[in-house]
Amino acid sequence: MAPTRSVHPAPTRAPAGRLGEVLVAGRIAGGSGLPVGTTRRHPTWGLTFVTAGTGRYRDASHDETIGAGTLVLVHPGHPHWYGADPGGWDELFVVFDGVVFELARRRGALSPERLLLQGLPVARWRHRLAVFAERARPTDVDGRDAEALDLLAALLEAAASASRSHREPDRAGWLDRSLDLLGADLADSLDLHGVAAEVGMPYETWRRRFRSATGTTPYAHRAARRLAAATDLLVHTGLGVRDIAAATGFSDERHLIRRFRESTGLTPRAFRDDRR
Repeated sequence: MAPTRSVHPAPTRAPAGRLGEVLVAGRIAGGSGLPVGTTRRHPTWGLTFVTAGTGRYRDASHDETIGAGTLVLVHPGHPHWYGADPGGWDELFVVFDGVVFELARRRGALSPERLLLQGLPVARWRHRLAVFAERARPTDVDGRDAEALDLLAALLEAAASASRSHREPDRAGWLDRSLDLLGADLADSLDLHGVAAEVGMPYETWRRRFRSATGTTPYAHRAARRLAAATDLLVHTGLGVRDIAAATGFSDERHLIRRFRESTGLTPRAFRDDRR
């Protein structure tokens, strides 16, 4: 089966960011990576985050197996190759450039010695990086700078998370499972104490560790997932607001409207009309 690809490129003739910019981002399902036997030197930065499947990465100093939860960070001009095992892999990718990333490299924050960030919780980082694949590129300089800084923050967070995962081998497992449970069956109520028990922790310990790892509480994370799911249904379906509220776990239509206005400044109907 041929790989499927979803891409959000930069808009035509958009002004370049002063600090940096995301050039293109997307998803590939069932991809193969680079052609076997080739070596690539990209003129810009890039990342590939493997969300399913396994493969291999090679350069002058690495020959390593990679799989779900591995982020490959490509530095400009660095010769490398990576590819999937038979059966392919699923990935998120982002191509980017700018002085802010070069400064981070010079200061050691994006080290050429750490091209592979492994052990990242798949659910969390799939959600974190998918925003670059799902949204259209900003059309103004300030917006492109802001997106570049958001991506840099994500890369620094990923590097820190990979370091913690290396020191705490159990961390990625419980967090990944927690995120899967919190993102499932959004239309239904969820016992958070039951989620804590599912990952083998007392509730308050789990709540504290979850907030430390993600920057938000389990309750707030689930609420954000519901709002994101409602937004996706508004954009990609013709469902009415009442049906979307029921499908995503809001108590009623008014609850969804209130939360949506708090988040975006618009009602759900105004948001949908603005994107037509």
